[in-house]
Amino acid sequence: MKKLILFAFASTVLISSCSKEEAMNLEGFTAINAANIPQAVQSTIQQSFPTAKVAYSVIQPNALYVADVTTATAETQIVLTSKGAIKEAFSKIDSTALPASVLTYLATNFPGYDLLHASQKTTGTPTGYRVELKYKTEFYSVLFDDKGAYVSQTTGMPGGPKGGKEKGSHGPAVTNLALTDLPVAVQTALTDYTFQRATAKIDSQGITIYHVHVEKSGVSYELTIDASGKVISSKEIPTKPVITKTDLSALPAAITSYLNTNAVGWTLKNAVSIAADNVTIHYHVLVSVAGAVQTYMFDKDFNLVQNARKGPKDNPSLPNFTVAEITQAQIPAAAITYLNTNYAGWTFNKAQSVTADATVKEIEVYISLAGKNYKVEFDGNGVFLGAKLK
Repeated sequence: MKKLILFAFASTVLISSCSKEEAMNLEGFTAINAANIPQAVQSTIQQSFPTAKVAYSVIQPNALYVADVTTATAETQIVLTSKGAIKEAFSKIDSTALPASVLTYLATNFPGYDLLHASQKTTGTPTGYRVELKYKTEFYSVLFDDKGAYVSQTTGMPGGPKGGKEKGSHGPAVTNLALTDLPVAVQTALTDYTFQRATAKIDSQGITIYHVHVEKSGVSYELTIDASGKVISSKEIPTKPVITKTDLSALPAAITSYLNTNAVGWTLKNAVSIAADNVTIHYHVLVSVAGAVQTYMFDKDFNLVQNARKGPKDNPSLPNFTVAEITQAQIPAAAITYLNTNYAGWTFNKAQSVTADATVKEIEVYISLAGKNYKVEFDGNGVFLGAKLK
């Protein structure tokens, strides 16, 4: 019975196949890097793919293993336990098979990216998509859930039998992990955080690295941790800042000193400070000198900003950005239609609008579905911009 189940799985995988142009002529089972792979793992793969070329790797010693499987018609990456049970499987797909929401996210966040490999998770929970890409000089592995919402990303040289640098090659070995799946040392490093989700990835040197999404004091972080529990990097996941504009009746001394030297005889007409989340980021000053109006822009340290482009020299009347909470009834109809279509059964949590001079620029809708929380973003007309798993 077990053998029949394995062959049924193999048949399912083959449905997600490469094009005929990419097909390979393979003769017999071939395996590489099998030295430290349990026999149970090798038996499962060989029974399911008797004519495949397989490259093995280790994600967690004595626990999780990866088989990059290439047949004449498909490429599949399979994660197995030490006993040979299949935990997850990613089947290669063409970029045209990616959800529109994934393509929208990639085009927005990686303009002009070079796609190396795309795959769909067909076995395991949660299902979803992976995209390996090169953007500028960096390599990225980006994960999305089954709705096409952004989950997480990692950077660095991809793994895979061809190094991941060639189009069509397998992506880096990676798997989703629960908190209890993590090594004890990694769990200990997370003691002060609230765990949300994690992935384990084999880097280009064959070392297992853990990418963990956590929260602490209401702030979200992405941590990169090695197997010893050492935190390699910690990145705060920023939320959209609240932009405020404050009229100034008195100028900071450093700005006054600059004007006394460079705009002798100046008279203040108008001045504002622009802040993000209550932290001043720059100043705009309009003065009159001998009847002529002059405009200046200074950074947070009161240094003059040269060639400010869309600053006060080009547009003395600054937009007034505000972020306000809105009700479900105030969400544009087009956005509601998108949610009903792509997140059927969603539950409303909250929503907010971002405006500039009373014109709505963006709508952010926070929803829940099947135990998961999402932030779905739309423009002011309700056109979908992107979605993230929270």
